[in-house]
Amino acid sequence: MLQPFDGIREIGLTELVGINEEVNTSDFGGSVAVDVSPGDQPASGVLHTFAFYATEDGSGAVHDSAGKLIILDADPAIAVGDTAMTAAEWVTVIGHVDVDTGDWTTDANGGVAFIYDNPVYFHDVSTLYFVWFHEDSTDLNDAAGDDEQLQTNAWFQRYS
Repeated sequence: MLQPFDGIREIGLTELVGINEEVNTSDFGGSVAVDVSPGDQPASGVLHTFAFYATEDGSGAVHDSAGKLIILDADPAIAVGDTAMTAAEWVTVIGHVDVDTGDWTTDANGGVAFIYDNPVYFHDVSTLYFVWFHEDSTDLNDAAGDDEQLQTNAWFQRYS
């Protein structure tokens, strides 16, 4: 049974840009569904902390990508490499998280950025949708042999 002000939950590692998915400056990654409900019951709450992970499994480089994680309450059906959302999709945005190159700690094997100061509240929903908007001048997976990946995780609390 869900209790008000339930403990902190984790969405789990979620892929925003996969290997071999080319995402250039001002492109979107594909939309991904994130379950925030207890079973099939909608829940409200707040996303408190966001972590972003960069890895490279091929011959490319680990990137400290700048961009925005856009959070929506309806599936925008955005595909990797899209350059725009429709007006109907924009009005389902409930928040976004800015990630700057200075937020990252990286080395030759990977990197991580944590964003603590950007809570995103959500109303009763079963699923949220995440979309990466790439603002960095360095493109992801734009060369042969690149297997760059961008993933996220978030910690949230349910209120209902």
